[in-house]
Amino acid sequence: HYVPTEFANHEVADRHRDSRWTSPNLVVRGHHLVADELNTMKPFTKFRSLQSRKRGQRGSMLLELLVAIIVLAIGMGGVLILLVSSMYTNNRSGNDTTSTMVAEHVIEQISSQAANATAPLSVTDCNGTAWAIDTAPAVNGGGNSGAYGGNGAGLTVNGLVDWTQTYANVPAGYAMRYVACGAAAQRITYDVRWNVITLNASNNSSRMIVASARPSGSPTVGGLRYVVPVNLRTVGGMP
Repeated sequence: HYVPTEFANHEVADRHRDSRWTSPNLVVRGHHLVADELNTMKPFTKFRSLQSRKRGQRGSMLLELLVAIIVLAIGMGGVLILLVSSMYTNNRSGNDTTSTMVAEHVIEQISSQAANATAPLSVTDCNGTAWAIDTAPAVNGGGNSGAYGGNGAGLTVNGLVDWTQTYANVPAGYAMRYVACGAAAQRITYDVRWNVITLNASNNSSRMIVASARPSGSPTVGGLRYVVPVNLRTVGGMP
């Protein structure tokens, strides 16, 4: 508390007031001297310190938020890639199923006639195109398919259809581009090839049929759009 002016030269707490105590900048509080400036000073320093600390905390929170957003964006990018890949894989699985059905259809058509028959058959796709299916066989290595197989599309050493052979180089009547049924904008064209091998050259009483199919235009090897060609084979006739 401030000392009233009338007590400026009186004793305070059994002590004579020093003339230095009469300075307008000094007051007596109990037995201690306190400067007026200290007594009237507002706590700006402490307030500024608190404000700076709060601003620093706000900056740290903003930085943490930015880091969290970046991590979330990276994670969502990975999830998006997986989602697109799974959608494409699902579509490719559907194409694989259709490829199997188309190759099986060719085998069934050829197997439906006698093993020694050579008359061509006809298949009409969903686009209305009639495709000729030649069924004339040849002994292994003695036909128009090269060193492996009889007549038809080229075969590999393992007896599978060789997809490195271009469609134009497949002998006529042993390949077709079959259009599967579906909505007009969603119809898929399948490249279908087959080879017919006679197993009994004396009377052509038995033969092996190898058929393969895949979506037309898919890459030959590798890549996300690569589809493994379906290869089916069967033996028909009598020994």
